[in-house]
Amino acid sequence: MPGLSSIHSRLHETAAMRLFIVLLLCLGLATCTTHTPRVEVLSPASQDLAGHHSFELIAPEPAMIGEIPLRNRYTQLDRLLRQNLTRRGYRESRQAELRVYYWLAVQDNLLQFKVDVPPPNPLGPYQAIHRLRDATGTLRVRLTDRDDRLLWEGVVDTGLSPARDSAELLERATHALTQQIPVAH
Repeated sequence: MPGLSSIHSRLHETAAMRLFIVLLLCLGLATCTTHTPRVEVLSPASQDLAGHHSFELIAPEPAMIGEIPLRNRYTQLDRLLRQNLTRRGYRESRQAELRVYYWLAVQDNLLQFKVDVPPPNPLGPYQAIHRLRDATGTLRVRLTDRDDRLLWEGVVDTGLSPARDSAELLERATHALTQQIPVAH
């Protein structure tokens, strides 16, 4: 019955093509969705933060060793931090009570996805393991007093990476992180 095997083969090809189209649609939708920043407060606000109103931004260059990732975003980041801290009731000053340390970092992780059942073809089961790299940009902000005692610290996933860079992603992440800083009274 050569007809039955050719029908079975066509059905298998059609199912594979549908699966491929669904995967392409999922990837397309994933790239169109907006990134929601994940904020983590590493050190909640100390009682000593209350009463401090003035700040100075401390550039990351002196504190970092090696190449600074996402260097082209620091001009925008400086502006965003100033704006957001001002909205929270702080003011920039050369004789500031607070030091605001900030830096962008990229975490590079290897991701492995294993498929339970290897594909039914002569190339073997090695095709069922997929290795991908995930490079995720983070923004860390640390508030200290003049003696460098930690008053508050937080980190946010920016959505930035060497492959995906946008002013909008950094703006959303900076806003989300600075919203966690207590308002100056």
